[in-house]
Amino acid sequence: MYEVESRGEKLLLWGDIVHVAAVQFADPGVTIGYDVDPTEAEREHWRVFGDAARHRYMIGGAHLPFPGLGHVRSTGDRRYEFVPLT
Repeated sequence: MYEVESRGEKLLLWGDIVHVAAVQFADPGVTIGYDVDPTEAEREHWRVFGDAARHRYMIGGAHLPFPGLGHVRSTGDRRYEFVPLT
């Protein structure tokens, strides 16, 4: 993950934090076979999703729905959703 900051705003560029956005935002505990350490991957999902939602960071990544840029929003029930830029 790379973090770019300008004028007090942050853009987080994710590598493989998310593989299947529709599944993993709804349930951050879901990992994938490519994760070398599934326990650490799950911890990282919770940490990164929560931080991005709390601070309203813009995120970008290859495995995100078009346009691949947006924000993470907490749904209030320990789940998240990706909100693409319009």
